[in-house]
Amino acid sequence: MPVTLLVVQGPYVGQQIQVGAGQTFRIGRTDRSEYAFPNDTYLSGAHLEVACDEQECRIRDLGSSNGTFVNGVKIDLAAVQEGDQVSAGETVFLVQMAGQEQAAAAPTPAVEPPDGAQLPVAERTARMFAPGFEPKAEEQLAPLTPEGRRALHILTHHGAPLFTVVDAACDGKAQELVQSSRLRSQALFEGETADPPATHTPTLVELGQAGSQGVGKEVQAFLETLLRSGWGRNWGIFCTSPSPFEAVLEHFRSFLLVRTREQRPLYFRFYDPRVLRAFLPTCEPQELSALFGPVTSYLVESERPDMMLAFSCGAEGLITSRVLLAEQSMLAQAGASQSA
Repeated sequence: MPVTLLVVQGPYVGQQIQVGAGQTFRIGRTDRSEYAFPNDTYLSGAHLEVACDEQECRIRDLGSSNGTFVNGVKIDLAAVQEGDQVSAGETVFLVQMAGQEQAAAAPTPAVEPPDGAQLPVAERTARMFAPGFEPKAEEQLAPLTPEGRRALHILTHHGAPLFTVVDAACDGKAQELVQSSRLRSQALFEGETADPPATHTPTLVELGQAGSQGVGKEVQAFLETLLRSGWGRNWGIFCTSPSPFEAVLEHFRSFLLVRTREQRPLYFRFYDPRVLRAFLPTCEPQELSALFGPVTSYLVESERPDMMLAFSCGAEGLITSRVLLAEQSMLAQAGASQSA
């Protein structure tokens, strides 16, 4: 079943890809794909594959970093029909059957279901996916703990631009979280940008700066998942910096690999909160200056789940602030202060 993929949103609006019966093409950011869209930086090198035969056309995700979506549903493999929207990176394709009248090249706004809307009916879900690739039932997530809610409030209302380094080595779910997000991210290890990234890769993620309405929905959802699954389990660290993403990335890469006195190379796992909170208090002012660089503050979990540690670099050395997260602990501390 031949189709035409018309770009209706993104840097290449108006371009189209025609896929005939029996043809298979890859779409991505680099020449690893037959159709490359280099100006869409959220695409992976080879992001998705389109394959058509006489009966149907299928879209397959090729292990991309940011995922492939059909009508807003993240897919591994899905059959598509006339009118479906395929989203990859910042690019949205409209699926048109061969012989159908071409749609106008003007950008089409993404369709978002209204608040409270139901999920797609069973007939539509079955049509969208190839046999054996139907979506799994949505997992019921546990609510955030009181400590997690307090940490989320602190992070989403922080005045400075916020970043996180997620350590994929500690849990496979950490890497899944980064891969499924559309937030800007980059592996810290030089050259490790292949798709999919190595499972041990620490990744820098840009969370942005909260405005008058707080952070965006995507950042809020990312942080909720990160805190729900990773808080207290050493999934990574947070930091604030007024510098651009590239500067923060290069700073962290500059001391990712260190050498012993015997010149033996070692990876410095500063993105493990246990390492960072133990190492920073031992540093001299010159060492602190090098470790902070463009970073204004580091925010990490404490050995106690009800406490967050905030580190900053002062004129005379390290400044450590302890923020109690549990409401009971906060009330107890307030009561002790009043009694004194």
